[in-house]
Amino acid sequence: MTVLYTGAVCPNPEYLHTPLIEIDKVDDDTLLRSATNRLQEFDYLLFTSRFAVKYWILSNGGFDIENVVSIGAKTSEALRNAGVKNIKQTEKDDSFGVIDWFSAQKKGRVLIPRSNIALPIIPEGLKALGFEVETVTAYINRMPQNPIKVNLDKIDKIIFTSPSTVDNFVKLYGGIPNEKILETRGVVTEKRLKEKMTLKTYIKNATI
Repeated sequence: MTVLYTGAVCPNPEYLHTPLIEIDKVDDDTLLRSATNRLQEFDYLLFTSRFAVKYWILSNGGFDIENVVSIGAKTSEALRNAGVKNIKQTEKDDSFGVIDWFSAQKKGRVLIPRSNIALPIIPEGLKALGFEVETVTAYINRMPQNPIKVNLDKIDKIIFTSPSTVDNFVKLYGGIPNEKILETRGVVTEKRLKEKMTLKTYIKNATI
């Protein structure tokens, strides 16, 4: 089986990797650095990707806060590699899992370093629970300038890792190939894929 992987970092060398997202630093990180200097104002520091961890650190961000919250094993791994020991990882690896976790926590102020195109699901969900939320752009998520387009006739399965990989796939190929096996990471990506589909397709949630 030939598998096409669309995420930024491919976990399997046997996959055909054609990344449909590109991660880069922000042109002006003034706001991000300002946030790193005001960490004491917050009760929670929430990371929703390993890229947020990377660019937080590159902007001299520290972790001197009681509650460092992580979504998913890879984000937690990036935090551990940065020396963070007390990590609170949400049970479910998606936006709704984050909201569920916070629903059982003491109300407070939450800082979320994230991408420029991050969805509003988490901030809005936390505000609805009574938390004060501040978001700051930590990195840029965009479509590669020269994305690789392959012959989909030779592809059996396609793996989408985020809503942006779905959107960029549609931009590049003109639509979703319904005859393929499609895998998504998380319910938010699955929802975006369903929105882009025109016919019934087999969708399998994958932990990637």
